[in-house]
Amino acid sequence: MNHAVKQPLLSVEWWNAYFSDGGGWERNRGRLQTRAFAEAFCTRCRLDREAPLTILDASCALGDAMPVLRRSFPNATLFGSDFSDVAIRRCRERFGELAEFSVRSMDEIDGTYDLIYSSATLEHFVDCERLARHLLAHSRHLAVLVPYNEQRNCLDLECFPPDGDHVRTFREHSFDWLLEEGLAGRIEPSEPFRVPGAWSWTSKQRLVQTAKNVARWVLARPLRHEKTMILFRIENAAADT
Repeated sequence: MNHAVKQPLLSVEWWNAYFSDGGGWERNRGRLQTRAFAEAFCTRCRLDREAPLTILDASCALGDAMPVLRRSFPNATLFGSDFSDVAIRRCRERFGELAEFSVRSMDEIDGTYDLIYSSATLEHFVDCERLARHLLAHSRHLAVLVPYNEQRNCLDLECFPPDGDHVRTFREHSFDWLLEEGLAGRIEPSEPFRVPGAWSWTSKQRLVQTAKNVARWVLARPLRHEKTMILFRIENAAADT
């Protein structure tokens, strides 16, 4: 169920403060997480690494995926966009030699790219379907990296008012509607995978949750599953290849 409640965490003012020097993004290891997610994507990407691709990192945050993308795609032209002007200013200062950056929301993305890479973003949006349609319309290939089967109290996130950070739950068939609408020619979801240090349980959390799962099993309650990610490789139905 979608709740018609304003999402305060999607305001540009909130994100500008979060992306400021020494702000919450860096305190919460956002740079490390961005790099780790980009590494996970690149190891699973099946595009020609030597091709002169155009690649856009949509909602690129502070741009820390760019060195990873440059190493994996040495002949690509890289772009990054985010609706936070503070984030883009800092991207240009640090990674301006690697990529071209622009202040744009995902709604404002135009042109056509060989690949649009969306990492840990769509789970923040109640209306992620609209955004996925828009991103695919401007790419030959769309890569969507999101948390897998994320729940709260063993319920999908859509069951709660969208007043938190993540508001959508994704599983293997979450984007099949793009096939049904004729927008995608092929969708390949990866197996769920851990991203150590970025999106997974710590060793202590694993021990605690394993013990608790034994008690949950005895009490016939739903088990808790480890935090994992899933990558969707989505090909535009109009793509040449």
